[in-house]
Amino acid sequence: MSPQTLLVLTVAVSLFNGLASPLLGLVFVLWPLWYPAVITPVPELIFYGASLIVATATLLVAALPAALAERLGAPAAAAAMVWLGGAVLITLAGLLMRP
Repeated sequence: MSPQTLLVLTVAVSLFNGLASPLLGLVFVLWPLWYPAVITPVPELIFYGASLIVATATLLVAALPAALAERLGAPAAAAAMVWLGGAVLITLAGLLMRP
């Protein structure tokens, strides 16, 4: 599989985690800390923003082992697989934590 395909799958898994993560509720409740004051607080926009924050955090945290693998000399495809694996592990951990 090409690194581009793996990147698309990683983003898709991260977006799914942004919608299904148990951290979504926490980020949603903390909306006064991150929501811009110039925009009227609409619950749908707050939910969408919280989902994007969780999805972005998933991408960033899952990228850490991939960056380490690439720094140690792994090819780009292997690093992209590590990145996808990290995103899947974060998503599965979040799904298993749900009541």
